[in-house]
Amino acid sequence: MKLVKANIYGFGKWIDQEFDFAQDYQVIFGANEAGKTTLLNFIQSILFGFASARGENKFLQYKPRNSGKYGGELIFKAEDNSLWTVRRVDGKGDGDLTLFHDDEQVPVALMSEIIGSFTKDDFADTHIFDDKSILSIYGLDESKLETEVMSVGAVGSKEWLATADSLEHAADDIYKARGQKQPLVVSLKKYDELVEEKAEIENQQVAYQRVKAKLDETETEFNDNAVLLKQANEAENNLRNLDKKWSRYNQLQRSHDSNHTTSQLIQSEDWERVLKANQELSTLKETATPNRIADLDNVEKDILKNYRINQTRLDYVRNQKFELQNLQFHRDDMNSKLLKVDTQVDQLFKNHPELSEKMLPLTGEEIDQLTPKTGKKNNVPLIVCGVAVILAFIINPLRWPFVLAAIGSGAWYWYQERTNRTNSDLNNYPFLQAKGYEGLSREAILGIQGTVIALDNFHTTQNGLIDGIKSIEVDLNKWRKILLELNVLDSSYKNDNYNEQIEKYFARLDQIRAKADVAEQSQAQTQKIVDEREMRLNQLNKEIFAILQKYQAINMNMFTQMHTRQIENQKTLTQIKQDKDFLGTDLAELKKYTDHNVLSEELNQATAKKTALSDKNNELSRQMGSLKEQMQQIFDNKQYQHIVTELAQNKQDIIEYYDEWISNKLASSWIRNMLNIATENRYPKMIQKATQYFSLLTNKHYIKIDFRKKDIVVTSANKNTFDVHELSKATTIQLYLALRLAFVTEISDLIKLPILIDDAFVDFDISRKENVFDLIKEIAKTNQVIYVTANQPENIPDDHILKMGERDSA
Repeated sequence: MKLVKANIYGFGKWIDQEFDFAQDYQVIFGANEAGKTTLLNFIQSILFGFASARGENKFLQYKPRNSGKYGGELIFKAEDNSLWTVRRVDGKGDGDLTLFHDDEQVPVALMSEIIGSFTKDDFADTHIFDDKSILSIYGLDESKLETEVMSVGAVGSKEWLATADSLEHAADDIYKARGQKQPLVVSLKKYDELVEEKAEIENQQVAYQRVKAKLDETETEFNDNAVLLKQANEAENNLRNLDKKWSRYNQLQRSHDSNHTTSQLIQSEDWERVLKANQELSTLKETATPNRIADLDNVEKDILKNYRINQTRLDYVRNQKFELQNLQFHRDDMNSKLLKVDTQVDQLFKNHPELSEKMLPLTGEEIDQLTPKTGKKNNVPLIVCGVAVILAFIINPLRWPFVLAAIGSGAWYWYQERTNRTNSDLNNYPFLQAKGYEGLSREAILGIQGTVIALDNFHTTQNGLIDGIKSIEVDLNKWRKILLELNVLDSSYKNDNYNEQIEKYFARLDQIRAKADVAEQSQAQTQKIVDEREMRLNQLNKEIFAILQKYQAINMNMFTQMHTRQIENQKTLTQIKQDKDFLGTDLAELKKYTDHNVLSEELNQATAKKTALSDKNNELSRQMGSLKEQMQQIFDNKQYQHIVTELAQNKQDIIEYYDEWISNKLASSWIRNMLNIATENRYPKMIQKATQYFSLLTNKHYIKIDFRKKDIVVTSANKNTFDVHELSKATTIQLYLALRLAFVTEISDLIKLPILIDDAFVDFDISRKENVFDLIKEIAKTNQVIYVTANQPENIPDDHILKMGERDSA
């Protein structure tokens, strides 16, 4: 499989971008922040899934800020020239995956055709090279360095080898054939001693067996009595529980004896209808018949005229008054939140006096620039200078060459000191003044970053709330203008409680409209109202009478009394249910007793029986104690029992130590056997390729790599051999690269994913970088390589270089 194209829908800074890749090797060149590493992470994410939003993984997500899309697709060309398209977009888990072979969608299980059985971690451990994985080699000691280099041959073997060694050491700590202090050795010796001592004491067994037989008989009687005592105790507890519940059971019996039901229950619908009809009936009776028609005064006429002119707009105001109320509520809520945020900002400044409003958070790159670089001071030039001065005075014929050497080394030491002082000067970082950190120390700047980020978040929240409040104020002013135009508000009204004013206005308007309607009606219409009221009164009386007859009630008072008794009966029924729930399964047992005296008598008998059994149990216990004391005296003050107990514990210890020892031994052996089986077919070929690559990287200075039982050695062109820890750090990196790349090419028959290199050789000199590019061209004959760098490469064909910033899409 060769990666030929990447279509990015949305990933980090890349939105709707396409990239074409050369099928052997592709060099991607661009400045920092150009998106090179983002492109490599896109390839890895589409193949193996997006990072989750949990824990620290959320910082590895690349969801775009300016696009709703998240994901994209990779297009691979197979050996038969067919195309495989891997598409992954935002979704549950690691994203929604879709797979196409040519233009036909196929099951995602066929992803194994592209990635084999590799996981995301396997791919990162084998096919991804970056400065982090390369520079980590510099920090390893000799032992860890050899383990790191030797473990390249199989994925995850380094952890398995460490586990096998740990298990082997753990087993040796438990038992060694000629050991003296290991716990299993000590326990075996102690077992022999205890067996001999026990045999000596068992000669007194005759007297011991006679007392032991009596003890066994007493223990059997004791156990039988204990069973009876347990049964008696359970019986007493059950009866005592019934005795405690008798009062509730008696209450339940009294409730059942009373009659708590009525001949016919009043339905809630009928009760509600009677109440509603009776209320309406009282209201109609109390409503007086209008005698005369009231006239409107001039103010009321103006209000009514204004309503008829602006009826549509005023009806809209009445319908939308809740929207106005919501606006006021949201404004007050935002003011409350703004006050809370202001208080948090004030507290932040109080807790951190060095904090300034002008401070802005530093970027990761700026923090990296400020972070002090640790390293040892180079005093070699100073030592050379001192030695040269001493030799100049001692050796007169060659004085001037030593004088010149002293001057040169002294000048070089002065230049180093000057460079170090320049790097430590904060004035060399103009972004500190631009972001408000002027006057603070390096440590203070780095230490306050968390607080500055919190302040910046608070400012963002404040600005959002202020904008929201201003927007609502604009809407409220529009409402005020409308209400003034419609004369709902008077121009002298200064408050913004518009809802209350609207309610008052429409309440008065409704009164005026009602008054006007009455004033416009004729005497005949007034009589019609009276007739309709009388008709309604008769209808209500008939409805009430029909319901009262249904429940055989003479009048309303009797009907009310029936409903009251029904409620009281319901309370009693509820209490009965609660009593039954409390009694539970004990209710059936309580019904077996005619009265409380019968239950009390049975409880007293059970208590007396338990007491008698308990007394017998105590007597038997005393007898067993006496017999055990006789047995202990026969064997000289508990010595035999002590040996028996100690011997049993010793046997248990031996079994536990042996189980732990054999488990560790077998597990260690199994791990090493499995690793040998996994690597024995590929290791010789991998070492052959690694030797070829290592020779190319070192300009043929080293010509051979050999693996011994526990270490690795390399042979130089002049036949000298070196252990790994004897090599320079740069040469060790080259050896590590050769082994890893040899492993990747050796397993290319199983998986041919692209090798991704993220500026991993930034610290290499020119010669080593040229060797790396020569090696990339060699590997690209079988494995595709994608290499991103911030430094423009030389001697690379233009069709193999993609320059970001000039041509971001193919």
